[in-house]
Amino acid sequence: MKLGITVLLLLSVAVGQREASSTFTELSTKAEQAYQANHLEEAEDLYGRAVKLRPDWTQGWWALGMVQYERDRYPECSKTLTRMVALDASAAPGWALLGLCEFRTKEYDASLEHLKQAHMLVSVRQNGGPLMDIADYHLSLLLIRQGAFEVAQEVLLHVALKVRTNPEMMFAAGLAGLRMPILASDVPASQQEIVTMAGKAFWDLATQPPEEAEADFKALVSKYPSVPNVHYFYGTYLASHHPEQCLAEFLEELRVNPESVPARVQLTLRYIVERKLDEALKLAREAVRLSPDSVGSQLALAETLRAQGDDEGALAAYLQAKRLDTVSPKIRLYLVNAYRALGRVDDMRREQAEYERLKVDQPNWP
Repeated sequence: MKLGITVLLLLSVAVGQREASSTFTELSTKAEQAYQANHLEEAEDLYGRAVKLRPDWTQGWWALGMVQYERDRYPECSKTLTRMVALDASAAPGWALLGLCEFRTKEYDASLEHLKQAHMLVSVRQNGGPLMDIADYHLSLLLIRQGAFEVAQEVLLHVALKVRTNPEMMFAAGLAGLRMPILASDVPASQQEIVTMAGKAFWDLATQPPEEAEADFKALVSKYPSVPNVHYFYGTYLASHHPEQCLAEFLEELRVNPESVPARVQLTLRYIVERKLDEALKLAREAVRLSPDSVGSQLALAETLRAQGDDEGALAAYLQAKRLDTVSPKIRLYLVNAYRALGRVDDMRREQAEYERLKVDQPNWP
């Protein structure tokens, strides 16, 4: 009698598993058909029922998230994509769509973290497709809002090379160039034109012949010579393409904007190249005084002191930069060289190991 009951129980489980499998296959097929027919509400319901039956179905969570995103159901989409990336942490599209949902719900800190994760999973040499380009554009918006203008420009540069033409993305590039830490939607009407002109200059630098970008920068400086960061933006272009001409623009920026820390940093770096070390040190110390929490200021001071042969002073400034930015591989590399100059081998090896770890932890990050 006991044997008979056991057999019946096993048969019951087997039948239940076959029925569940049959139901899952039917649901997933109908969900795909509903999606293809643009019946999004029905598709969301069917995909939702399917993933309940098979919670480890990564593609199902992705499809459900896509449907919810297309239906503007961003909070639900965020929850769905959180489940998806928990199943597959290497899925760049999942992180990208999750970050985009969070951007829509104004969860900007979470969005920045997840869009950065998506970016790091795809090499800049790869074509991640339109979704990744859109994700990188929104990543750049959040970097601009945070004040990480140089990183935002580097991200946008790679987007420009792939997208070529997109007015909204060009506009964001203008915010980065003019160092305006706001979202594009918050730019007042009175500043729309200057941001558009700056964005075109940046975009043309990436996508058009050099003479067109040069003309854009000259037009910007000519029309808005007294607006902060215009001369600085032009100066950074010259520093990369005509370095012998950049000093005049950075000095003009200081005339327009006497408190400019970035202009002081750029002038410091140029004076180091020209071996005008007294002038470099004066400007670097001014930059640190004006903005002691600026990584760029501390690095400029460190580089100046190193050029003057003050290795201990340089090390102190590099360490201050590390305290301000604990995850920068570049700063660890500076410290490797600083410790090497001082003969501190154990410290040098420790920072080298940290550099290598951070590079692994942040692949493909500027």
